[in-house]
Amino acid sequence: MELQLINLIGAAAIAISDSIQNAAKEATGNTASFPAALVIVERYPTITVDLLAQYLQLSQSGAARLVERLVNQNLVERHQGNDRRFVHLQLTSDGKTMVEKVQQAKIAAVSNLLKPLTAQEQQQLLSTLSKMAGQYSNTEVLEEYICRFCDVSECPLQVCQERLEAWEKKG
Repeated sequence: MELQLINLIGAAAIAISDSIQNAAKEATGNTASFPAALVIVERYPTITVDLLAQYLQLSQSGAARLVERLVNQNLVERHQGNDRRFVHLQLTSDGKTMVEKVQQAKIAAVSNLLKPLTAQEQQQLLSTLSKMAGQYSNTEVLEEYICRFCDVSECPLQVCQERLEAWEKKG
């Protein structure tokens, strides 16, 4: 394997990740878990705190504190589930507005990194990254962590669309 390519992919991955996290932090005034939680709650209405903790790779108590902050800022509401042991989370209208700000900030940050590429090079990169994406992980939890800032409606990967459809059917 070409060591220069490995180095550049590693550097690009860090630059992209840092750009997205910094943009999300600027959009919300909070660290990465805060905006990522909003994006995930939007993706999975009625998600539980336990599942959110798994997707964000947080402890149960860390996720509970994060949810408390989201609730206190009127971005997320708690709802009692059919099974009283579980509390489900849903975005408020302010939360939906904040997710839109996060997504727009992410688009601006990554678009800036893509500026040097021609349209043809961007299409080629899309094709290459789509091939590589299948190698990112093999567990739903890790995939959700990797995709915590993704707008899944714009994802070209079938697995992401299938996961969303399964969630919607589950209701």
